[in-house]
Amino acid sequence: MRRILVCPLIAVLLLASFATIASAEEAGNEQETYKTLLQTVDGSIISAKRGDDPSGGLGQAQSLYNNLILGRYENRDFGGDLELIDLDNQIKNTFTSLIAQWESTQVENIHALRSDISSMADKLGVGLSPIYEHAIWVLLGIAALLSLLITLLNKRVVNWEKVKQIKAETGAFQKELRDARSKQDMKRVYKLQQEQQRILALQGQMMKETFKPTLLYIVPYFIFWFILSRTYSGWTVAWLPFNLPLHFLGFTGVSCGFLLWYMIAYFGLSQLWRKSIIGGW
Repeated sequence: MRRILVCPLIAVLLLASFATIASAEEAGNEQETYKTLLQTVDGSIISAKRGDDPSGGLGQAQSLYNNLILGRYENRDFGGDLELIDLDNQIKNTFTSLIAQWESTQVENIHALRSDISSMADKLGVGLSPIYEHAIWVLLGIAALLSLLITLLNKRVVNWEKVKQIKAETGAFQKELRDARSKQDMKRVYKLQQEQQRILALQGQMMKETFKPTLLYIVPYFIFWFILSRTYSGWTVAWLPFNLPLHFLGFTGVSCGFLLWYMIAYFGLSQLWRKSIIGGW
């Protein structure tokens, strides 16, 4: 039993460590302003990629940028540092140009603005923790570790031989029933239907068997999911190399937020771990 509880324990420790890092990240006002600034610029990039007006988001981003700078240098003199003065002027001019001529705004120009803002923040010593700067890799690592732990827990708790036997038996039954119906062999169909309740019971046993590990990790997993979704709310994790028309959702996909990227990473890696550790079933 102790070995079985190792995976949920590791998940809880991972949860606690990530929560500590996230809390520390939110503690600084400058860092929070900078994070919101980058989120707002990213929102403008998304609007521009979708063909919408990005000027509203850029105007908000400009105000956030001014707050970040004036929090350090009220007169915007940067202690006489000409490099910072030139970079600040370049950023201000870019904001003005992009907002005034938003109809012809190129996505590349807003990306360049974001890069200049990041350079300015670095020079001022204002940065974000790695959980944001390298979100794509952090979330990939978390997904890899959690999917591995859950796969190991499944291997330990579930009687996979029993599951395989039930799956083989129910699969053979379904195949035979389809064959009988396709040949309109009603006598064989009737005989097979008498076995249907037993097959349904076997399928219930299989579901119960595979569901057992969920009871051990479901609570820490959802707590961890809640913290992750709250931490990365509104954060752009990755940009798609193309616009993905999602007409059924009413918009065009141009980026991966936390939810999409985590689901791709987690479920993709879960399949790899399952095949290599548990095998096909």
